[in-house]
Amino acid sequence: MEGESALSKVRRVMARRPQGGSGSRLRGIYYDWEDGDNFIRLVGNFLEVKTHFIAPVPSRSDRGLCQEIAFKGQGRLPKVINCLNWDVAKEEERDGNCPICRLHEIALAVLGENPNEEERSFFDKLRQDTRPTTRMKWNIVDRKNPYVINLDDGKEEKILGLKIATIGWEAFGDIQGIFEQCGFDIADPKQGIDIKVTRVQAARVTYSAQAVLDGTSLKVTPLTAEEMALERHDLVSRCGRQVEARKVIDALHEDIRTVLEANDELDSEGDQEPPESVQPASEPSAQPESAPSAQPDVQAAIQDAVEGDDDSLLAGTTPKA
Repeated sequence: MEGESALSKVRRVMARRPQGGSGSRLRGIYYDWEDGDNFIRLVGNFLEVKTHFIAPVPSRSDRGLCQEIAFKGQGRLPKVINCLNWDVAKEEERDGNCPICRLHEIALAVLGENPNEEERSFFDKLRQDTRPTTRMKWNIVDRKNPYVINLDDGKEEKILGLKIATIGWEAFGDIQGIFEQCGFDIADPKQGIDIKVTRVQAARVTYSAQAVLDGTSLKVTPLTAEEMALERHDLVSRCGRQVEARKVIDALHEDIRTVLEANDELDSEGDQEPPESVQPASEPSAQPESAPSAQPDVQAAIQDAVEGDDDSLLAGTTPKA
């Protein structure tokens, strides 16, 4: 209000604050895949997202795309961000001017020309680091530990609750096969089945999935009345938030940011066509996501970032329309 003092405004805002301290929120809702067998029950439909891993990996002295300080303190960036070129709500591609995807295109264009050895090394790593990754988000019942933590006014209580699992292409391909072999919706509350997802960390982290059997037959596991009553997490609002492009650009390492800004300057020069070196090109012999070219500990760091209960995709703004 015009002319209102700071003290008056503080009192007015505090008066609107809900009573009961910090209120109620859930913790432990993001499923963390364990090494070995994981038994889960898919519930309802899934959400497809595309993400970028932008953080350093200190264990490998890998500086990543962004400066380490960007992941510390208040307002820190999440290690995994949603791609701005992916409409989470519609689950389709869009022109979101994603700076990481632009860097990917620049790297592909340079590698398609005749770079020297130093340039090839730099841009090949940039190509790998900026490739978007597809993940599926799914409400699940965790058969080993079906509980989440309800934090109410500072008091913690363990309650029955659904969790959100992050599923990559490898396991998703197996799950697709289970759907086709069964011929029915294995995530259906009444007719669905449990599945076993196996995580193995060797030369790289791998995932496989198979149906849980009762002897030699599929074991149908209808949700109990209590499980049926559980509220499903809104996957779009929980997993679809996006970080503003400017914040990501500002956090990039200086040499990487320079590459991006130089390309943008060329694109904005009149109506002339920019040089071929900054034009998108198709990626030669790109490896599929199921067989990443990054080293094992880098892949483990990425998996930890997207699997852990660290709200890694909750920072930033809500999905854009």
